Amino acid sequence: MKKYTVNTPYEKEVLDKLHRVQVEILRDFDAVCEKHQLHYFAVYGTAIGAVRHGGFIPWDDDVDVAMLREDYEKFLQIFPEEMAERYQLMTPELDGDYTCTVTHLQRKHTKFISEVTENLPYEQCIDLDIFPLDEVAEEARAQKKQGRMAVFWGRMLFLCGSGQPVIAADGLVGNLMAAACACVHAVLKLFRVSPRSLYRKFVRTATRYNGCGGEYVTSFEYNGCLKDKIKKKDLFPLEKVPFEDMELYIPANNHEFLTHVYGDYMKLPPENERVNHMPKVIQFEGEAPIYNQ
Repeated sequence: MKKYTVNTPYEKEVLDKLHRVQVEILRDFDAVCEKHQLHYFAVYGTAIGAVRHGGFIPWDDDVDVAMLREDYEKFLQIFPEEMAERYQLMTPELDGDYTCTVTHLQRKHTKFISEVTENLPYEQCIDLDIFPLDEVAEEARAQKKQGRMAVFWGRMLFLCGSGQPVIAADGLVGNLMAAACACVHAVLKLFRVSPRSLYRKFVRTATRYNGCGGEYVTSFEYNGCLKDKIKKKDLFPLEKVPFEDMELYIPANNHEFLTHVYGDYMKLPPENERVNHMPKVIQFEGEAPIYNQ
């Protein structure tokens, strides 16, 4: 059974270099969005870092942004011409081996392989995570079904790539969950279920109520998607705030959203809760890989 190991802090030099590369990715992404009038904004840990630290949370090692589905689809269309020389865009539609619902904008000629994703079959690089936001069903029962099915298809997609996901439970329950995941993976492989087909089911579920005038939007990429839904009209106007040596956008209701998701997000968490993505391999362009940081 695969479990999280003790969280390993970075060497400062490595984390500083990683942050510099991630800022370069974010700056290039921001420039393309500005050029084509696409709206994006920081979410989750990146939004906390922007308002609490003026940049990265000191121990954080990723960048999270969100876009409404309409802007996200436009970005997919312009990416090949604007960014493909230096970057890869990873979705199961674009790469048949990719088995995650979150879209990755990856810097070519780098590597970033975490403990969670080390068994997945696709190329993994230093990246920026893009979360498309979709409308949530208005009626309570339909809303629960939408969230439940989106999470289900997302999990099937992940298990299509790996039969050894990280298991949070211990003992008998953990062992049963691990065995069930291995069985699902084997069945998906036996029947040659493709990541692309599972991803399309996920997207159909997530986008089912788009254009229906729903009050809330969310990212259906994770289990707490309905709890973390956000009022669409309160996202705008976006506000630009300092982030390291650049500026990025946060939503108008950033404080309300972060408070709803994290509580008192301006308070530093205890040291034992300051987690990163457990990197197993990091490689910067033109350099040798760094293992077990």
